Amino acid sequence: MRRLLLSLGSLIPFLPLPSEAKANCPLYGPLFPRPTNLLHDPVVKAVAATLDNVFVEHIDNDTTTGSERYSYSVEVFTGSEDKPLWSHYWTAPSLKNFNSTGVTRVDSNTVFRIGSVTKIFTVLTFLATVGDEIWNDPITKHLPEIAEIARNASGDPILTTDWESITVGSLASQTSGLIRDYALLGELSYQLNLTDLYNLGFPPLNASEYPPCGSWPTCERKQLFAGLARLPPSFPPFMTPTYSDIGFVLLSYVAERITGKDFNTLVKETVLKPLNLNHTFVEVPEDSLGIIPGTSRATQWGFQLAEESATGNMYSSAGDMSSLGRGILRSTLLKPAMTRRWLKPSSFSSDRKALVGMPWGIRRIELVKNQTYQFVHTFNKVGSLGAYGCLLAIIPELDIGFTVLAAGDLPASLTTAIAETLADTYVPTLSYLARAYANATFAGHYRHASLLSSSNHTTPSPPPFANTTASAPYSNSTLPAPPLNSSLTITVHPTAPGLGVSAWLSNGTDMAFVAVAINNNVSAAYLDQLRPSVRLYPTGLEEKLSGGSAGGGKRVAFKAVFEDVGPAGLDPREEEEASFVTDCATWVGVTAVVYASRPLDLFVFEFGEDGKVEAVVNEALRVRLVKVD
Repeated sequence: MRRLLLSLGSLIPFLPLPSEAKANCPLYGPLFPRPTNLLHDPVVKAVAATLDNVFVEHIDNDTTTGSERYSYSVEVFTGSEDKPLWSHYWTAPSLKNFNSTGVTRVDSNTVFRIGSVTKIFTVLTFLATVGDEIWNDPITKHLPEIAEIARNASGDPILTTDWESITVGSLASQTSGLIRDYALLGELSYQLNLTDLYNLGFPPLNASEYPPCGSWPTCERKQLFAGLARLPPSFPPFMTPTYSDIGFVLLSYVAERITGKDFNTLVKETVLKPLNLNHTFVEVPEDSLGIIPGTSRATQWGFQLAEESATGNMYSSAGDMSSLGRGILRSTLLKPAMTRRWLKPSSFSSDRKALVGMPWGIRRIELVKNQTYQFVHTFNKVGSLGAYGCLLAIIPELDIGFTVLAAGDLPASLTTAIAETLADTYVPTLSYLARAYANATFAGHYRHASLLSSSNHTTPSPPPFANTTASAPYSNSTLPAPPLNSSLTITVHPTAPGLGVSAWLSNGTDMAFVAVAINNNVSAAYLDQLRPSVRLYPTGLEEKLSGGSAGGGKRVAFKAVFEDVGPAGLDPREEEEASFVTDCATWVGVTAVVYASRPLDLFVFEFGEDGKVEAVVNEALRVRLVKVD
């Protein structure tokens, strides 16, 4: 799949490595404000057109990919647009050979099974109905059946689960230590003939030792809890992430007990209806809505997980999955703070680029090669069931996501290979556009109003940085107002993170030098070696201003990072190998310098009604600098 990128190289400018001796260490989060109006951007249009050609040539019409035996649906979406940035739908030529009761042509509304991607709906439903305040509650507090199991436990720590230590949040974050499943998946006695198992080396057992239910017939709730009482743990709770389907079943039971409604109803009322997901179903929909590349039994289109529905039973379309992703990025169903908590890792993994969330698999993607500190995170969930595969990925820092659905005789890792191609294409594209937007919006010179006209002879008002006592001598003065020598320049570097601040003067003082020296406690002996760097990063804090026919402007806050970028720091390999030494710990220096209760690192840009930046204010200095170009 990586060869699909060969045709895209000319669309994304090559970005050389920065020349600073020491790489800047940005604050975690977006490096620039997220670009908007992407559907009309010529670069995005060019990328979409090229992807059309690449997918047709290298997947659809390439017989080596096996595409005649599978169908797929792909969409790229963003939180700022209601329509996809790009979409592609392919119907397997072999579909017509199956006499299928489903659709004959795949489009945005075609329904697929989504398997374990159901878990996203499960967690979102829980958060939207119950919230995350009870994440640390033991599940024995909310599930009487589990409390009973805990009371009757044998006490053998190897074969008995520590139910009292399993919390509600651990169920969602894959850190409960519970095994993967009970009987439905992984139970060999329901997958193979017992005689074959004996021949493979498994011992004959008494009939009472085999589960009474599994894939067929599926377990009822009472049988499920009886089975859980017999299961050993994989690990103690919170020891290490271990994939557990059963954890999401228990999570749905907790939601049912607290709300008094069955979980399928909660999903419909809380997620599907508010987001208008009209092609998403908690149970098998009509065949005519879906892609069914074979019989219902052979493809598992009609197979129902019954009591374990919350872990993998749902059905959806590419259009609806994109709408779900937009809803998450926009925080449509949750308060923004809860969404931010949700889109964070819960645990580490053995892969240093991979983390575990609720229920996300999280991967770190570098933005600039050999730049250790510039990256984004993609929050993904992959699912498969029978003849179906699904992937949903969202990248909050870039406000973008991917939906991939497939059905048929699928190559291994088809959905992740397509997502890899999309990430390798759109991550650099959106990063480039974010820089371009930031450059067009913020870059320029900013000066105090008194510097804009040499003929300013009005009676001066108190200096904007002065207190009441200090301003008294000016109150009755008739002398010409001296100009306030305060200014700065904002630039956007081709590879460095954030907005660069240079030529920053505060009443004639080199403020970048002062800020970096104070913030980093630089000794007098080292001052002559200091290489100050000031870069600004979006905080997500802004104030809408009312008034005017256009609805008013806004104030947008940025945080500055004050760094000394010389002498040369650790190279990327040294940084990876070091245990304690690091050149990137700027998060501990946020708001380290405050003047009269206002942070020196707080810069607020003022936008007019026309959407253009008019001025910037450093809150500690209390000076408004007007954008002059």
